[in-house]
Amino acid sequence: MVWIKRNLFFVISAAAGLLLTGYCAWLLYNSLNSNSGVSEEYKTTFSSFEAFQKKSPYPSKENIQAAKADQERVRLFLADFRKRFAPFPAPPVKDEKGFKTYLEENLVRFRAEATNAGVLLPPDYAFAFSGLIGKLTYPPASIGPWMQELEEIDTILNILYRAKINYLGGLQRVPVATDDTGMGDILAAATVTNQWGIVTPYKITFRGFSAEIAAVMEGFAQSSNCFIIQAIAVNPDTSVQSVVVQPAPQQPAGNYAPRPQNPNPPQNPNFGPIRPRGRPVGPPLMRPAPVPVAAAPAAAVPGGGASAPSVVTILSENPLLVTVSINVVKLKASEH
Repeated sequence: MVWIKRNLFFVISAAAGLLLTGYCAWLLYNSLNSNSGVSEEYKTTFSSFEAFQKKSPYPSKENIQAAKADQERVRLFLADFRKRFAPFPAPPVKDEKGFKTYLEENLVRFRAEATNAGVLLPPDYAFAFSGLIGKLTYPPASIGPWMQELEEIDTILNILYRAKINYLGGLQRVPVATDDTGMGDILAAATVTNQWGIVTPYKITFRGFSAEIAAVMEGFAQSSNCFIIQAIAVNPDTSVQSVVVQPAPQQPAGNYAPRPQNPNPPQNPNFGPIRPRGRPVGPPLMRPAPVPVAAAPAAAVPGGGASAPSVVTILSENPLLVTVSINVVKLKASEH
């Protein structure tokens, strides 16, 4: 203790130096650890960079420009893709009384457009809404979906009318409410909704010729709204009779047809048969005798005599009865 007191300054200096040495050793240890972590990060980054350089295509300036051009093409494709899913017109908001008037007005308009297009309809056809005619009350939650179905049916009818079909036999839609009924109006299906859009099925029955059927298919394909044809059935329309044409009477064998002769021509005692005015009087004109051509031998008929000419049925296009099942696809508002 006496020595420490005599050398107190030295002891304090030695202790301070020892503390500083320990602090420096701690700093060195931390620096070494940090350096080791940075080295590992550097090695990882360098390995990733080498792997990135070896990738194909190489991220050169030309490849980056090509990637940007691909992005532009994708953007244009999506814009054209959305054109095929153009939304239907938003129906107006109506209450129960307004919906009743709106429905009646649209049914009258649909019938008038069919008359103008020359399309026949069943008597007092209601275009799949016969169950709603005459009702006094409507569920408020169903008015909006019914209005949307009216807009979709309007688009479908425009395609059918432009195609000039002969007769619209029926149109079926999916039910909206639990009491949504109608003889031959309701389709045994339901609207399907997923994360991308809404799919609503319809079923159409009409009569027409092959040209009208092709025009209907083209109308659905060229429409700005998305229509997907699920199935189509084409059958002969049994309500239309086939056309049977009788063959013309056969001509005699040879290369000429005999002219009808008057068995008792008027006679003149001085100049022979009377000729039309303006022609010279004299001996009757002589015509060269026709050279008969041998007819082709007829096929032998078993049992003797020649067969009588049979009735020939000439094939002619008759109306066809067509049933088309389609899906109306609408994108959700977030996908427009």
